[in-house]
Amino acid sequence: MFGILIFNGDRPDIALEDGTLYGGLHCGDCFRYYADGWLHVRLEYNEDEWVLVCHENSIPIKYGAQVNL
Repeated sequence: MFGILIFNGDRPDIALEDGTLYGGLHCGDCFRYYADGWLHVRLEYNEDEWVLVCHENSIPIKYGAQVNL
């Protein structure tokens, strides 16, 4: 299932291709994130911001990016 990563209130969420919302992402949620290719990522909260972790490296979230569950 594909969607777009958005910020919805106090946490990231996914706007799915059928127009519904995933329902809010939580720490530890895993999905594929498109950034010059598909990356397998895990969502974490680091200090005061949400980040994606890929191969133990933190990468900043770019809202509006395509994701795949």
